Amino acid sequence: MQFVISLVRSALNDTILAIDGQIIMTPAIVNVIDNIADARVPSAWIYDATGAEFSWLHPNLGGWIS
Repeated sequence: MQFVISLVRSALNDTILAIDGQIIMTPAIVNVIDNIADARVPSAWIYDATGAEFSWLHPNLGGWIS
């Protein structure tokens, strides 16, 4: 659980810094922004690099957060 929380916190902090122009906007950050705008959970918050699930599956961001 702590890993998921730290991953989400890091992604959101990077998103804020990229929007402010303090860091470079990477494709991963653009993916997070697009998914949040569409109320979807970014896949990086659910699956690791090998495709193994380390978080819970929900179809939308509202259900995932609650």
